[in-house]
Amino acid sequence: MKAFNIEPLHTPSMEACRLRIDNLTKPLYSLAMLEKMAERMAGILAVPKPNHLKYGVFIVAADHLVDPLHNATEESPSLTTIQRFSEGRTATQGAAAKLEAPVYVVNVGLAQDTTAMPMIDTHIIKNDNSEAYTHTLRIDELDRALELGRFYADKLHDEGIEVVALGNIGEGAYIDALIATMAIIGADYELWLSEIRTMQESERFTVKQGLEYIQSFCEAHNTSYWSSLDFESRMSAVRNILAVAGGVDIAVLVGIILGAASHRMAIVFDNAITGAAILAAITIEPLVKDYVFPSALYDEPIHREQCRYLQLGPYLHYDLHIDEGLGATMGLSVIDAAMHMLNDMKTFVEAEVRAAEDGDGAVLQEDIK
Repeated sequence: MKAFNIEPLHTPSMEACRLRIDNLTKPLYSLAMLEKMAERMAGILAVPKPNHLKYGVFIVAADHLVDPLHNATEESPSLTTIQRFSEGRTATQGAAAKLEAPVYVVNVGLAQDTTAMPMIDTHIIKNDNSEAYTHTLRIDELDRALELGRFYADKLHDEGIEVVALGNIGEGAYIDALIATMAIIGADYELWLSEIRTMQESERFTVKQGLEYIQSFCEAHNTSYWSSLDFESRMSAVRNILAVAGGVDIAVLVGIILGAASHRMAIVFDNAITGAAILAAITIEPLVKDYVFPSALYDEPIHREQCRYLQLGPYLHYDLHIDEGLGATMGLSVIDAAMHMLNDMKTFVEAEVRAAEDGDGAVLQEDIK
């Protein structure tokens, strides 16, 4: 895997942005998260007053732990979802359209053939249809997935995308998100089993089957070894963890995240699957965390633990129970609101109002435009 060159946030731009925010005609710190978002976007883009950002939505599709022969004869939930995207009738696409954000959907491992759907990209990593899909990749397959993610990050950058929302489509993905998360964090899987109700994604894959699979996987791959590693050791082992426990879609997402950060692009995520990719990318390159914005709060244990571990607080509480990148896409609108605050609100000078003469404002506010 080639190295990703990820730089720190641009401090001078952040300081200049903060000065403008403090001089807007409002009480200091009264817009809370919007102020912090605007300041961090200035550091990401290395521009003191970012404006008119170009947004994009990138969704990776792959099935996990499904029987392709079964899916060949019965309707697959992931195929139904892909068809809705192909016809342009999803909530994600509706939300993206309000921001003029293009939506990219890439099939990297669905159990059913989607080549006839014109909107689906042809860069596909496929599993062997002769047996049930699994998550496990060889190291060379993992590196191919990471490079595919880099390829799409480069493509987004070439098209001028400055903020990308990430999403996923596919069956059984929460199992691999759980295993990858606990392996990277160093948690004991037995502590997670009591809250695994979210693994029941379809009638064909029950909670009981999920628990049995996790236990057999952990025993077969000696995940207790991963749990015993310190953070630095897990950081060096994360490629092996991803190959064994991640799934091809999570691996591609990791490549996109690393590539996007290397292009000074902001990244918005929402659920446990995109969260697992964020966690892995930050473990590989800790500076990635500066480029990441958590969006919607998903009320399930894996996502909550990822955010707790990364000390990232989601800012939308809509009780969503849908993947497909909807939560992350809605998160773009919050960043857009922060940009409107920064650019559309006037400073005291622009509004022809005197800056504060006493209190905290007297220290932080100046007569600036």
